[in-house]
Formats: sequence, structure tokens, C-alpha cells
Amino acid sequence: DPSRNDHLKVTFHDSCNVSRGMGMFDEPRYVIKNVCKHFYEMPPNTIREQTFCCGSGSGLNAGENMELRLAGGLPRANAVKHVHETYGVNTLATVCAIDRAALPTLMDYWVPGVQVSGMHEMVANALNLPGQAERTTNLRGEELEELKAQAEGQTDE
Repeated sequence: DPSRNDHLKVTFHDSCNVSRGMGMFDEPRYVIKNVCKHFYEMPPNTIREQTFCCGSGSGLNAGENMELRLAGGLPRANAVKHVHETYGVNTLATVCAIDRAALPTLMDYWVPGVQVSGMHEMVANALNLPGQAERTTNLRGEELEELKAQAEGQTDE
């Protein structure tokens, strides 16, 4: 039920290992577009084969090296800032656990108002299983009705 993610306006970070390392460019986008109604690409020269480093991997995911991580992630943050300002993107999705752990600091610093979500979380929120109890919250414990009302107040460009 993709409507459970209606409050999200999503862009996707092509993590280095998954994208350039394994060549998975279309698969994550296919999944996101099937669990979320509002997906926006960052500029073409910042995604897929040309993805920008987010400052998370390559040993930069150390709290004591925060200045280097923030500087290393600035190009990615600028691309997210572009879709945030242009389309109202409020969520940066990633499939990489390292990036999922490190990107919130980058977004909080460079692009306040953009949260980070693992693709898995968005899939789980939209998932309907036979016999499941009625769901009133998402995986973050946020009330679905409140999020629905919030989304209805938004407009798409």
C-alpha cells in the first residue's frame, strides 16, 4: 500500500558499492516507485554511474573525523538540496546500511528538513501481509492518520 508513504517525497542515493560496484541502478528505483508515489531524481550528473560520494564509506564513517565526512559529503548534499528546493523532497533513501547510519548527520548539517530512510523501511511500511492486524503507525512509530493528513496538505509540482 504505497499510500502509507504518501508523506514522503523521495530521492535516491546511489551507494558506491551497490551502484558502481554491482551495477544496480534501476532495481532500487523500481522498488521505490512501487512503494512510494512521490519520487524525484537528483540531477543526472550526480546519480547512477556518476554518483557522488556521501562521505560515509572508505573509512570516513568515524565520528572523530566529522569535518572530513561533512566536506566529503558536500557534493551529495548539494544534489539533495537541489531536489529539496525544487520538488520539496523530504526524504533521502539509500540501500546501504553504512550510508543509512552516516547520512542523517550530513543532511542535518547541509540540508535540514531532509530525513534519511532505508529502502527497506519504505518497503516494510507499504507491505500488507495476509492476516495482519490493522496498522496505525509506521516503523518509526508515527501515526499513519497524522501522516496522511500531513500529506494531504502538500502539493506536487
